Amino acid sequence: MNELAATVREALAALAASDRKLTRFGAANHGYALAPPLTAPPADLPDDLRDFVTAIGSGGAGPGYGWFPVDRAVDHLLAPAPGITAYTRALPVSHLGCGYAIVVPLDGSARGEVWLDARAIGKVEPIHGTFTGLYLGWIDALANSAWPLDLIPPAVCSVPAALSGYLGMVERNLGIPENQLAGEQLRAALGDLGPGSIRIAGELEGSLFHKGEPVDPCLTCTRLLDNLAADGLRRDAVVPGVTPLPGR
Repeated sequence: MNELAATVREALAALAASDRKLTRFGAANHGYALAPPLTAPPADLPDDLRDFVTAIGSGGAGPGYGWFPVDRAVDHLLAPAPGITAYTRALPVSHLGCGYAIVVPLDGSARGEVWLDARAIGKVEPIHGTFTGLYLGWIDALANSAWPLDLIPPAVCSVPAALSGYLGMVERNLGIPENQLAGEQLRAALGDLGPGSIRIAGELEGSLFHKGEPVDPCLTCTRLLDNLAADGLRRDAVVPGVTPLPGR
């Protein structure tokens, strides 16, 4: 594990050097920095995660908006979505945006696996066999300029749905055929969405967020917002999300 630890730290340093302005998704939150390893990790961690936490790091740089510090995340275990019987308790690993989470089950037949919990859109499923494998895959995607953990299908989140409904209303008001709003009319419509016009509320049941709190957009929604910025959508049109876990 010492060789792997050196490899991970070197890879994170290289990623940080190539992204000094922290423009990659989630980088502004974690800054490519790892929390120190734990000498006394929580007792019920799966072996793979325990090894990673004691030899490499215990939070910080990681998928989504960053890897939750393990010593704090153990106080916020998540119950499975209705109908999921592979585990009863899961450690939250990361917020992917829009209230979606990566979790590691601590018991049952899924113990030690890595799962996506996007129950609000009906996607709750295993995405990797081990945390170490997931983490190395995340690093590899960034190093190769690929989208990291692009797990959410387009057009299923609240942001695309809300924008589609809003722009459809504008088209009807202007007498424009469906999906034909463009040019200055599109820019004017998007420009009318001032600061705080769009609020994303996570629907994950558990202790990541309190009901009704704003959450940051997922990668899929962020890509949409970035694309529409060229057509006049202000980034501050989206209400900033709260930080998960602290004070829960």
